[in-house]
Amino acid sequence: MCNLRCPHCYLDAGKKAEDELTTVECFALIDEMKALGTEMLILTGGEPLLRKDIHDIATYASESGIWVVMGTNGVLITDKIVQKMLECGVKGVGISIDSLDPEKHDGFRGGPKSWEYSVRALEICRAHGLEVLVQTTITEANYDEIPQLIDFARDKGAWSFNLYFLVQTGRGQKMNDLSPQRTEAMLTNLAEMQSKYRPMLVRSKCAPHFKRIAFERALGGLESGGCMAGTQYGRITPEGNVTPCPYMTVVAGNIRENSFTEIWQTAPILQQLRDLNQLKGRCGDCEFKELCGGCRCRAYAAYGDCLQEDPACTYQPSGQPLPSEKITWSSAAESRLERIPIAFIREKVKKGVEAYAQRTGAVVITADLMKMATAGMERPAAFQKMPSFVEVDREREPDLKRLI
Repeated sequence: MCNLRCPHCYLDAGKKAEDELTTVECFALIDEMKALGTEMLILTGGEPLLRKDIHDIATYASESGIWVVMGTNGVLITDKIVQKMLECGVKGVGISIDSLDPEKHDGFRGGPKSWEYSVRALEICRAHGLEVLVQTTITEANYDEIPQLIDFARDKGAWSFNLYFLVQTGRGQKMNDLSPQRTEAMLTNLAEMQSKYRPMLVRSKCAPHFKRIAFERALGGLESGGCMAGTQYGRITPEGNVTPCPYMTVVAGNIRENSFTEIWQTAPILQQLRDLNQLKGRCGDCEFKELCGGCRCRAYAAYGDCLQEDPACTYQPSGQPLPSEKITWSSAAESRLERIPIAFIREKVKKGVEAYAQRTGAVVITADLMKMATAGMERPAAFQKMPSFVEVDREREPDLKRLI
């Protein structure tokens, strides 16, 4: 279900699916995830806050020791909802804001006053100490507005600004994607902006060649990006289908027919995605394939083959391997690394920092080098309260009849 009608929605969300997973089925899935070593669960939609048992699901996962993050358009968030999220163990919330022009945002999100409610949600979350990730989908309509949106996210105290690059799937199949050249230019700008916005992260999503660009320029952020579809990440749809990523429609299996464990460990499509030697075209020949790998979902959307090259990338492989010198870690840097509570993120950071060291010619990773390589990630003990960007009555409930 969803209370908005975003034209780019990968799920074509709106009405409730006919046979969604029950609460009990969700609990059983969480048990399986925990047994498999899952460390993070993202609850999204559609709009997850429309599901009556969403807080029960969040509580069950967090009490199992899994970090819970919720992706929402923010329209339904109130003080009461945020307090409930915190009680349920939700660690952070991703809120979509696609323009600083309310009319443009509302048109893109398909709902009246959605911009006002989303900004209000950001402010409420930060006021209660709940971390927020500002999520923006880039199109030609807001391309030139991205620097101002990053400023806005930082001024609001966001943990991260995540810029999503459209994958033409779901309702977005007929939307025009950015050209590869425009994508490359924006990713270059993002990579170069990172140090300016510390400690807030500035990252790309669904454009893993961000890592290649950062490497070429000896910039931080190499722990970010890289396509995780079917490797460290997957989706379970409302009806129980398992796909490698939310933006890929190919189904690995259904949890009502086979266990999630069996699907995750044996599904042929997932096995293929875990073997970089099966990549085709430029991605298969690229010296950056271990860092980047290309967007598998964009390849599938463009060619019907998830192993094909990423059509959004302009890079022509050089055929020259990346530098590979022995790297050691100082005790101070190792201590910082161990403070990262989630192992799969810790491993991504480790590989990214080592790649940065290789690129800069360092043979010892120090705490200072690690700080440069991650371009953010550390936070002060508490953010100061940010000034209000828009005057709204936080006690006023959203007009659901107009928004659903």
